[in-house]
Amino acid sequence: MLEEILDIRNVQRAFRQVTANRGAGGIDGMQTDELRDYLNANWQTLRTDILEGNYRPEVVRKVEIPKSGGGRRILGIPTVIDRLIQQAISQWLSPKYEGGFSSNSYGFRPGRNAHQAVLKGQEYLNSGYIWIVEMDLDKFFDRVNHDKLMSLLSLKIKDKRTLKLIRCYLSSGMMENGVVTPRREGTPQGSPLSPLLSNIILDELDSTLEERGHCFVRYADDCSIYVRSSKSAHRVMDKIAVYLEDRLKLKVNREKSKVSRPTQSTLLGFSFYKVNKRWKVRIAPKSLVRIKDEIRKQTMRSRSTPLTSRILKLEEIIRGWVNYFSIAEAKSYMRGLDELTRKRLRMNLWKQWKGVRSRERNLMKLGVAKLRAFQLANTRKAYCRTANSPILLTTLNKAYFSKLGFEGFTNYYYWKTTHQTKLF
Repeated sequence: MLEEILDIRNVQRAFRQVTANRGAGGIDGMQTDELRDYLNANWQTLRTDILEGNYRPEVVRKVEIPKSGGGRRILGIPTVIDRLIQQAISQWLSPKYEGGFSSNSYGFRPGRNAHQAVLKGQEYLNSGYIWIVEMDLDKFFDRVNHDKLMSLLSLKIKDKRTLKLIRCYLSSGMMENGVVTPRREGTPQGSPLSPLLSNIILDELDSTLEERGHCFVRYADDCSIYVRSSKSAHRVMDKIAVYLEDRLKLKVNREKSKVSRPTQSTLLGFSFYKVNKRWKVRIAPKSLVRIKDEIRKQTMRSRSTPLTSRILKLEEIIRGWVNYFSIAEAKSYMRGLDELTRKRLRMNLWKQWKGVRSRERNLMKLGVAKLRAFQLANTRKAYCRTANSPILLTTLNKAYFSKLGFEGFTNYYYWKTTHQTKLF
């Protein structure tokens, strides 16, 4: 098995993937654009060391990033050499496991995505499963039990050298500020192997849920179980929590795990609402709060950024956000986000115009009569109220910002939904 993993064709495919992903370097400082030269000079030695069991992975570099729901997410950044080896292992093992994974698992799998998981949840709701058990695993990637995971891997992987190499990657330490901390559990996010390993251990959960006849969707460590009654939902939550902790050695966050109705539930940033006895997909309130915060961040008046540069950045964010939420019924939300963005841009312009004379002159260029331009230029109202004044609303309007390149949420959402509805 290890010889096949290190076959030059598999390694070349792994190299293309690692270099395409780019990403920051590990503790040795090597970047992805330096990997080709290193392999040309050292591949045979590296391969021999791995095959003979002499290779030891470098410790990973610890990075913390803010989580959307609060708190910090820990990432472990391996060196590019270790990323290459892990990628080679992952892409060779994935086909061996893919056929056995549950059809209700959608995360980190070829041909599957978050949209499919949400639409499957909608399908369950419309079949009458209107109580949702939302299981929250506390720091899942940091708490994976190594012994349990290795036991599951050994059922399919018979090559002891491959198992030893994977175990080395699991137990390699994590460096922060020059201090290395050993790892006895967890498979930190940031490595190419982590997604596959997470699916392998959580496939045990999938199998148990299927054996018990439950309707569910799982995307990585996000799992929602759909049942018909409140009583069933609470019973399922209690039993599955015990199973996760006793059998899979994971920790359930009992404060965040809950039984909810569709309108209060959250699945991968989406929620649901009912119209004419049918459940439809909508954007979860927290997702709207986050995008509004991002709009405010990009349009802060304290930043001396040209308006055209702000708009370019906003358009980039908007396209990514709308691409993800395009399956939701969200026309009114998109219009509201456009109004908020244009208001913030008007506030930016009002500040850039600065003094009374400059504001008066710019208003007159927009076609405002001299007296009205003079009155508004001398206003003592705050930026927000001024941005919503009738004069600015009619002059710095949708057409004005469209000429500057701002198309906004609504236009892109309309294009996305009319051109790609058939994909779902």
